Amino acid sequence: MKVKLLRRIKRCGANQINIRSITKEGGDIVGMSYGFTDDCYHGLFDFGDTKNDVIRKAQHIYWEQVKDYYRKKLKSIKQES
Repeated sequence: MKVKLLRRIKRCGANQINIRSITKEGGDIVGMSYGFTDDCYHGLFDFGDTKNDVIRKAQHIYWEQVKDYYRKKLKSIKQES
């Protein structure tokens, strides 16, 4: 169950950005154009990052958002009881 949930969260995180193009100069990645659904995904690319690096960063941001959401939800449930 945990594995399926983690895979689903990773997939959703990867779908938060859409990589349009990658600019290379002499084999090094110097630029990347990507679209995103939320401002928290702004600035994911650093010089030399691959497509997979940027997707991993987006997955991490999404995972943090999911954790915060459920922590707040759990906290409000505990306060009600």
